[in-house]
Amino acid sequence: MSTTAHRTADANSPADAMPAPLNLWRDERPVPSWVQEVARGFDVDGLVDVIIGRCLGIAFPNHIGDDEFRAHLTASTRANAHCLRSVIAGDIALEDVYLEQVLSFATVQAQLRIPQKSMQRSYRVSFFTMWEAWTAFLRQVIVERDIDRDEAALAMQLLTQTILGYQDFVASQVAETYTRDYEALNRSRAHMRRNLVKEILRGEGNTLAVSDTAILSYDLSCRHIAVLLPTLAEGAATQLSVGMRAAVSCQHSLVYPLTLSSTVVWLGRIGEWKPAILEALDGVLREAGVVATLGGPSVGIDGFRESLEEAMAAERIRAAWGDSGAPAVVRHDDVGLEILLMREPDRARQFVERELGPLARDTVEAARLRETLEASFRFGSHVAAAEHLQLHEHTVRNRLHKVEELIGRPLAERRTELQVAARLVRLLPAIGQA
Repeated sequence: MSTTAHRTADANSPADAMPAPLNLWRDERPVPSWVQEVARGFDVDGLVDVIIGRCLGIAFPNHIGDDEFRAHLTASTRANAHCLRSVIAGDIALEDVYLEQVLSFATVQAQLRIPQKSMQRSYRVSFFTMWEAWTAFLRQVIVERDIDRDEAALAMQLLTQTILGYQDFVASQVAETYTRDYEALNRSRAHMRRNLVKEILRGEGNTLAVSDTAILSYDLSCRHIAVLLPTLAEGAATQLSVGMRAAVSCQHSLVYPLTLSSTVVWLGRIGEWKPAILEALDGVLREAGVVATLGGPSVGIDGFRESLEEAMAAERIRAAWGDSGAPAVVRHDDVGLEILLMREPDRARQFVERELGPLARDTVEAARLRETLEASFRFGSHVAAAEHLQLHEHTVRNRLHKVEELIGRPLAERRTELQVAARLVRLLPAIGQA
């Protein structure tokens, strides 16, 4: 729903160009004065939460996890719900309602290529929810005040007419704005590029026409690496891509927004992605202080898709780690084992519990012992592990003895299994509560 405001009396207001509300009913009487009076006490903000939940679940299910989209939707819905209350209360006439920021949410939806049928459905859901809440509110007042039956029926009729008239007035202007912005975006080079990327990611053909290649401005025959930036919007990602491209001396880069607040940047090189080059890329990302997950190097149009798929798989692992445990920059190759084993979370959980036993619990002591165990495996000696953990060698030795007591076997018997389980347990925090 689009943000609304009251129109001023200025004759030059843009609202004067807006279409007048349709007169769908001959009865032009306002709602009764007693309805206007009680309307001012209606809980609009409580209703907004219900509308947002329904709209996201029914009309915009793909954006449930997009906080920025939810913020736009919430601000727009709240403003519209408050304005409708003002109309019902008689504080402003319907013809004086001005959709001051109608472009904001309509443009957001156009940019995200949300189908118009989804946008229209969100309006039907929103206004049905409003009507449902307002009639229930009025019915309660009618009962409490013992309003005459005919007067109550008329009040319900006029309230419904007011809500439906407001819906038509608002939805018509939003649809017009959305269509205009959508068509303008379709004509823009940037949007044409986004559409091309979307088609490529869907696997629609493995070759591009010469004209499409010119629009894309990216060589799909390169060796690609997809850098997923889950918390960075397109503008900031575009700026960061300049530094990334310089650091790795790549010939091509392509920025593509996944949501309003997350972006992927493909970097394309003609030559190999050597370890030193990858380290330089990691350094740029760490210096920038951003969260990033990287797919592995892949060649050609299939590799273009594959690198993003790998980055997204790595991001799911990074997100499962949680803010406290995950490194800011994660490569797919670093978490390939976790990706493979977490395809069946229930089996992974059983494996961890079987291998680690009490060490899988979510306690400070278990976490300390797991950390010592991993350091011991990683560095290969008590001395090196102690130095890494900044502990005395005897402390490390005692902790490892404690680990053997808890798991009931020597560490050397199932070294590989214990290493894997210790990595997986970070992704399964609920084990600690079993």
